[in-house]
Amino acid sequence: MNAALLDAGVENRAAVIACLHAALDALEADDHSAWRARVDELIEWRTQPLVQGLAKLARELDQALGQGTATGNGSLPEACARLEHVVRICEEASHHTLDLIQECGVLVGTLASRAQADDDTVATTAAIRSRLSEMTAAQGYQDLTGQIIRRVIALVAAVNAGLGDVASDAVPLHLSAQEFTSKGFGPSL
Repeated sequence: MNAALLDAGVENRAAVIACLHAALDALEADDHSAWRARVDELIEWRTQPLVQGLAKLARELDQALGQGTATGNGSLPEACARLEHVVRICEEASHHTLDLIQECGVLVGTLASRAQADDDTVATTAAIRSRLSEMTAAQGYQDLTGQIIRRVIALVAAVNAGLGDVASDAVPLHLSAQEFTSKGFGPSL
């Protein structure tokens, strides 16, 4: 006998045994709908602790996120919206930085063409070009960071929706493959 049945108490154990006998009787009588109903009751009884545990986890997650926000009354969708806003601002700043780097590159090119005779100026403009190239490459990390944050937001939102569904006896969590495509976010380099 299963330890869960023994822990469930004599009353639940007797109910399970009665349900098993009813399922067996229905099967022997060739009453498939009654047999299926009894088996469904057993499955529901067996999965009830799991569903209750997930519902408790969903409530605790909601409470933890609600208490953990700066305002004290936020929710997970609000936190995701704030993260989206941060990603959007970083994306705009990254685009602006790349525009400025490009403008500086043009200015350095102009300066280099005017100062070809002076070796120090040529070396300095080459060093500036090198630094501008490094800055452009560093902006690529902003793009990757935006992609990662957006994927985490999608995952957290899906988990929250899934836990909410479990708590309300709805369908399980589903993540769409489209949310995890490798499309870029942020500036293109």
